[in-house]
Formats: sequence, structure tokens, C-alpha cells
Amino acid sequence: MQLDHQSKIDLEFDSVCESLAGYCKSSKAKELALNLRYFPDIKSLRKEFRLLEEIQTIHQSEHLNLPHPNSEDIDGALKLLRVENGVLILAELIKIYKLCVGTKQLIKFSRDNKTEAPLVYEACVHIDKIDDVLDIIKGVLNEKELSIKDDASKNLFAIRNQQRSNRKEINRNFDKALRHYRSEGFLDDTQETLLENRRLLSVNSSYKKRVKGRVVGISAKGMVTYIEPAVNAELNRNQDQLRIQEHHELHLIFSMITDQLRSQSSNLKAFQRLLVRFDVYNAKVRFADVYDGIKPKINKTKKMYWEQAIHPLLKIKNTELGLETIGQKIELDEETRFLVISGPNAGGKSITLKTVGLVQMMFQSGLFLPLGGNSQCCWFDNIYSDIGDNQSIENQLSTYSYRINRMKFFLEEANENTLLLLDEFGSGSDPELGGALAEVFYEELYNRNTFAIITTHYANIKILTGTMPHAVNACMLFDTKSLKPQYELSVGQPGSSFTFEVAQYNGIAPQLLEKAKLKVSESKIKVDKLTVALQKEKSKYKKFNTESFLAKKDANKTIVDYEKKLAALAKKQNTQINYFEQQTKYVSMGSKIYEQIKKHDKAKPLNTAVNKIVSIEKAKLRALEKPIVLEKKIKAPKLPVSALDKAAVIKIENEVVQAEEKAVAQREIKVGDKVRFKNQTKTGEVVELKGKKVSVIIGNMTFKTTLSELELYDVLT
Repeated sequence: MQLDHQSKIDLEFDSVCESLAGYCKSSKAKELALNLRYFPDIKSLRKEFRLLEEIQTIHQSEHLNLPHPNSEDIDGALKLLRVENGVLILAELIKIYKLCVGTKQLIKFSRDNKTEAPLVYEACVHIDKIDDVLDIIKGVLNEKELSIKDDASKNLFAIRNQQRSNRKEINRNFDKALRHYRSEGFLDDTQETLLENRRLLSVNSSYKKRVKGRVVGISAKGMVTYIEPAVNAELNRNQDQLRIQEHHELHLIFSMITDQLRSQSSNLKAFQRLLVRFDVYNAKVRFADVYDGIKPKINKTKKMYWEQAIHPLLKIKNTELGLETIGQKIELDEETRFLVISGPNAGGKSITLKTVGLVQMMFQSGLFLPLGGNSQCCWFDNIYSDIGDNQSIENQLSTYSYRINRMKFFLEEANENTLLLLDEFGSGSDPELGGALAEVFYEELYNRNTFAIITTHYANIKILTGTMPHAVNACMLFDTKSLKPQYELSVGQPGSSFTFEVAQYNGIAPQLLEKAKLKVSESKIKVDKLTVALQKEKSKYKKFNTESFLAKKDANKTIVDYEKKLAALAKKQNTQINYFEQQTKYVSMGSKIYEQIKKHDKAKPLNTAVNKIVSIEKAKLRALEKPIVLEKKIKAPKLPVSALDKAAVIKIENEVVQAEEKAVAQREIKVGDKVRFKNQTKTGEVVELKGKKVSVIIGNMTFKTTLSELELYDVLT
């Protein structure tokens, strides 16, 4: 899919691209940014946003540092590699070297941080053979000085050694001559100059015949003559010859390197593509920081829900000026796909329209969006706009003619996957006739299931919108007291153009306004007043709703705080209950053991009675589904000081023991109870009871005894 050229101009998408290009380092990345295109489909767009989000996270990380090397354009070098006898020059070789070094840095980062940045790794994993290319270049290139090494070949090494030796002798001879002629007063203030790689004496022309050497040149006014000392003439000629030999040897070295790199052309192209791609990624992330861009949720269905939608260029400009930028809430879906905005001029209708179009273009081009965090976006195959006065002198088109041609284009191209943005819909001609034609265009586009945002002043368009099931009116709010626009979109009702109010605000005399009102039909005035009144009421109710929302928010917070405190108190209460239950258990157990100690008969071992109590307690635990575990480290809950009085604690313990004994004493044995003989372990069931005589079945045998010989098994357990 292609970006519509006119829509790019209308929506200032080129300005966004220029801003993005300013964050790119390489020329090729800048070129890509300036010619940003829509993604081919939503799948590739999702992948782009995931990778951008990961890079954004890396930028915000304190311990990760994504390399951002500059990928210089190596197209010239690649062209030479394609030519059979082409030979690289030093500048092109250095570009290739820097490209490889930058690529290696990025690949190393991706491999070292594979876990933290899996998508960056995935984008880089296909790149290899960087070291192969670098080894070729490092064989001849001095990496610090970025020049050809002296030992790149044997001949070059010998030539440069000879050059250094000659240069030393030339400098020694020249310095000697300089000192001599300076002492004679023959030299100009500059004393020497450098011409064609040779040091020359700057001699006052009146003394030139007294200096031994060859005249090489004269100053513009003839006051200074430049002379090569005779002692250096032969040495300079030798040095010139050595430079020619060096140049020839370097050509042979570059020819050899070029041949070796020819087989690496495809790898070099891949290196360049990777660095240019990441250059654009970094630019997108850094550019988004300026307007607080986010990655939105992407819907498969046609549902657009934007919170705090802001025009990014306006945001940047207002930030520089220290002004606030008001965000808008925009909603479009298959049930509400036509949004018709009305309201006063200079109230923000056009900027709202441009915001929607520009942000949608940015979304489909893979840029972070100036929206609130909960915003959702959807995909459109086409985004078309008609905004502003687009007269054409070349084609002799008026504004209205242009708009008719543009509408013809929309009617040919628009479908259910099209987003239309139409500013001042139907304007440019006779209001009544233009309004009628606009109404026909509206119905035609509506019936094609297109999505559209339209601004208008036409009452018939507002009325038509109210009759359409999938269309909704909206207006830009206007403060009728201060007579100033509020630049805030309100959905649900059409707005007045506030023609007279805006004129009054701009200083038009009241008598002229009253005169104008007399020329307008009474019904029109009434409708406009009604619209103004409705907008006032809506503003009032909006204020009430906002206050109600804030009050409800505070109430909900109070409820949450109360529930948290209640949960904390319940937890504390459970701790206290568990503690007291455990202590009561300890007291009860101690009481039973104490009773056995008092009844202890030396003839019978005490262990038998204690074991009996232990067996009973174990049986109780087995009978429970979730036996109580006595925690050794359970802490006593914090109680009032009076509750910690030792005498009070003893009193409570005694009361618990007495209550247990009373319960046992009051319980009488009856038929069906489980019982056992005192000081015995086997249990049985009472089958007959006559007075104090009892019949008990134990196993398969029936025993007759008295109540005094038995004890209840239930109570003991």
C-alpha cells in the first residue's frame, strides 16, 4: 500500500519524517526516514513495534547500552567492487572498515544480551563473517592512524624507510641554511614556506641573488622570493621519485585488497543494511522521547480508541514555548464509524482532524504514538484527507474545483478499509447548493462502510448525522462566558459555530452584530441559541459528572482502605484465638496428668496412666480431618497490661479445668454410648441399662457390670 501524496502534505507527515531524520546518523538512514512508508501488513507492523519497544527498554536501562555506530555510505565502494578492474581508494577502505567495526559491536551486544534482548538478537543472528572481512583489512590498515601500514608490503616498507632517511637529511640541511641566511638578514619575517612538499626559504627579493639555490616562486607583490636551497635540490628530486614509487606500491596494495573484498560484497551489503536499520530504530525511539510516544495496543478488528491524542508537532512546539497541549479522546468502531465535528472557527476542529490523520499515518509507518497508555489502534488500507485551501494555479483550479476532484477520487477509491478526513465538508460554493451536494456525498461514503472524521458548519450535515445509526455528532467546546474556545472535543451533540460570539471576542462592534442578527431568519437564530444552550447544559453536566467521578473514586479508595484494615484485624483475631486455644489445650493436658500424679499408687507404674492419656490424645488427632498442630514458636498476642496479670491467668486456667470436669460429671451413660472399664484400654458399647447395672458388648462377648466401673470413651477422647 502507498501513502497518498496529497494526504502526506495535508497532514504534515513530511515534517514528522524530517524530524525523525534529524535523529539518524548515517545518510542512508536519513534517506529512509525522509521517505518513510507504510508497513505492508499488520503482522509486520506488530513485529516492528515489539522490537522498538525492546530497544526503548534498553535505552531506559541503567546496565544495558545498545551500540549506535555510524554506518557511512559504502555504495561507492560496492560499485567499485562490482567493476572488474575497479580499485578501492583509502577513503572507501576506511568506510568499509568502520562499517565492519560497528557491525561487530552490535553483534557482540546482541549475543552478550540474548536473554535481555531476544528480538535484537533475532534481528542480528543472521550476520556472520565479520572477522573474515576485518582480517583482510587489518592486514594492510593501521587501525589507530587509519592509514596503510608501512609493512603492508616489502617494497612499501623499503620505500618509506628511504623516505624517512631522505627527509631527515633534507631537514638537517634546510635548518642549517635557515640559520645562516637568517643571521645574514636575508630572510623575510615568515622565514620559510612549504610548496609542493618542499621546504623553501622566504627571501627578501633584494637579496635573492645572494642565496644559493633555485627560485621556485615569487609573492604576489614581488617582495618575497621563494628559494630551494641548492644543497637539497638532489635530495628533493629523490624524495619526489620515492613518492611516485610509494603511490604505485599503494595502488598495487589497494588492487590486492579490492580483489580479496570482492567475494565479500554480499556480506558488506548485509552489514550496511543492518546498521542502517538499527540507525532508524534508534532514531524512532529517541524521537518518541520528545513527544512521549508509546506503543499502542493493536486491534484485529476496526476499533480505534485513543486517550489523550496529541498532535506531535504541536506538542514539540508548545513544549518549547512552555505551553500546555490539550489531548483529545477519539473513538471509532464499526458501530460508530462517522464522527462529525462542528463548532467555532479557531476552536480546534482542523487540528483535531489533522491529529487523527497524522497519528494514524505514524502508526502504520511504525512510529511510537503521542497517546495515553490505554489507547488502541487498528489498521486501514487507505488514509485520505481533504484539508485546507488547495487551489491550483497550474491547473487553473479553484478551491471548490479542487475539492470536487478530490471527492471524485474518494468516491472511486473509498471502501470499508478506508479512513477519510474531510475538513470544512461541503464548503467552497453556495452554502445551500454546496450543502445539498455535500449531503449526497456524505450518504454515498456512509453507504460504502467507510470510516470518516468530518468537520462542518452545515446544519443539514449535523441533522443528517443524527439520523444515521453508525454516525455521531461532536463539537469543540466553547466558553460562552469568556467567549474563548476550550480546544476540547465533546462527543454526543453538534456544536454551534458561535459566529456572533467569536466576532464579539475579536472586537466587532455590538451594533453591527445586532444588525447582522436581523438579517438572519428567526428560526436559524433559535436553532443556534438552542445549540448553545445545549452545549452549556452539557458542560454543566460534564462538571457534575467529573465531580461525581472524583467523589466515587475517593469513596472506593476509602472502601479499599477499610477492607485492608478489616483483613488485618481478622488476621490478628485468628492469631489470638489460636493462641488461647493452644494454651487451653496445654492447661487441660496438664490437669489430667496432675490428677494422675495425685492418684499415683506406688504399686502401679505412673507410666501406664500417662501412656493412657497420650493414647487418648492421639486418637483424637486421628479422628480429625485436619488435626490441630501445636506450634512451638507461636507467640502470645499483644494484650492489655491488665490481661497479663499472672493471678488473672491462673484464674482463667482454673475456670477452664473446672468447666471440663463439670462437663464430664454431668454427662450420664446411656444405651448406645461407647464406654470402657476404668484403667482398661478396650472399648465396648452399652446395650442394656437397668438402674446402676449395665450390659456392655466388648468384641463378641457381653459383660454385666455397674456404672461405677465404667467411664465414657466419648468424653475422654
